[in-house]
Amino acid sequence: MASPSTPASTPIPASIPTPAATSVTSVSASRTVDAIVIGLGPGGEDIAARLARGGWSVMAVDEHLVGGECPYYGCIPSKMMLHESRRADASWARVAQRIREEATDHWDDRVAVERLLGTGATFVHGRAEIAGGPATGTASDGTSVTVTPNDGGARQTWTARRAVVLNTGSESVRIPVPGLPDAVTWTHRDVVTAETLPASLAIVGGGPVGCELAQALTGFGVRVSLLVRGGRLLSGEAPEAGELVAERFRSEGIDVRTGTEISGVQAGEASRYETSHGIPASAGPVDLELTTGDRLTVDRVLLATGRVPRDPVDVDDWCRVLDGAAAEGGQPVPGRYAIGDMTGVGPFTHTSMAQAAVVADQLLAGAAPRPFPRHAVPRVTYTDPEVAAVGLSEGEARKAVEHQGGDASEVHVVRVDLGASSRGWIDEVRGHLTLVALAEGTAEEKGAGAEEKGTGKGAGTRTSGGALAGAAVVGPHAGEILGALTVAVHARVPLAELARIPWAYPTLHRSIGDAIAQFGSDVMGAESGAGPAS
Repeated sequence: MASPSTPASTPIPASIPTPAATSVTSVSASRTVDAIVIGLGPGGEDIAARLARGGWSVMAVDEHLVGGECPYYGCIPSKMMLHESRRADASWARVAQRIREEATDHWDDRVAVERLLGTGATFVHGRAEIAGGPATGTASDGTSVTVTPNDGGARQTWTARRAVVLNTGSESVRIPVPGLPDAVTWTHRDVVTAETLPASLAIVGGGPVGCELAQALTGFGVRVSLLVRGGRLLSGEAPEAGELVAERFRSEGIDVRTGTEISGVQAGEASRYETSHGIPASAGPVDLELTTGDRLTVDRVLLATGRVPRDPVDVDDWCRVLDGAAAEGGQPVPGRYAIGDMTGVGPFTHTSMAQAAVVADQLLAGAAPRPFPRHAVPRVTYTDPEVAAVGLSEGEARKAVEHQGGDASEVHVVRVDLGASSRGWIDEVRGHLTLVALAEGTAEEKGAGAEEKGTGKGAGTRTSGGALAGAAVVGPHAGEILGALTVAVHARVPLAELARIPWAYPTLHRSIGDAIAQFGSDVMGAESGAGPAS
């Protein structure tokens, strides 16, 4: 989301270009505004524009590219790579050019900046520091922010009359690997900006980023080894999801090694490599000693070991957008808000933008904050097969019910084989759909903090009887199938009502109806009328 904060005076890695010198910067004569937005990833850019269009004077600041991680290094380029890698004539040169010219405009944010300025907001490319620390004063008393422009201009002090919004995002976790040369160490950014690919690559980490890149790069002919410390891929999802993905990976020639870490490194003879920004870097094959006793020789090692929130302040002193209140134990300062990855709700672009909408509506309308729908934040991993989920897993639902004083037997789970549907049979699909429901009459009380922090799952949810508490899909187009399930979980649509829907035939999403039909009347209610199986 929001891009990393790197001081302009600090040398930056070759794969992270500075904001283009031609980017537009508008500095208002007035240094007092209604709102200051720090960090212009998707959520920050969105709320700055919403407030400006709503008539507020807004100063927005980001040290890096407006739009953040997603359009320049994350969501968009990675999906372009996956799309191209699945073509019969897959070409890295073609997708690299498309990323440079179509997706990122050569990593130039001019268009995004001009779009923001068009709303009436003021924008400064620079580094922001909150004067006096987060626990002093209130926004209405005047919160001061000091900005150091990237272009070397004089430091500026801005004051917010009504609100300050933090959206400083997250940063990659770089685990220490003793002896591993920087020249052969990649992150996802190096992949996105590369003009050519190495012949072989070891990816450390079996989460969504590691899995997506493993499959994409394999499609371009790279020999990929996936090194996973834990026992399975995609540990944040149900075990069967990771198992199905691992099976597919191995069938495609990906060397999947679970329970494996790098224990030692021996660097080979260096070669030359040039990034898409024309900056050369020395690199060469390295011999990796693994904890299993095996050895592995690769040209590059890509670290995909997760991300952590970038917290420039004590976020608990700010009004996190969780359930419309501060984090537990926090003492929020009025008029101060934290959105996006730094809140720990879920490191997704759609989460940040939804939180931005919550805050903007509250500020512009002056109304009490509406709860952020933490119980229905969807997530998708775009491997083949895709892995998608929303809401609570079976285990999380049982913990939530027990915390409320209920019985875990009130949680009901149905899993159907997508390949058993007519469309699944036609397309020879391997995959499944899982629904987690609560029996009719289950107490509707605040949930139990069953969330695994940072995933957007579970904590602070409400569990309603006779409705879906969660759903998961593994298979083709899982993310698209999840759309209807997200609506059902979000709106707590009664299962009896879902059973009446005439799901289109023959589709994969018709499996939703097949699954719902398997719930008994004690879950749905006596008047349900499920349709025919597909």
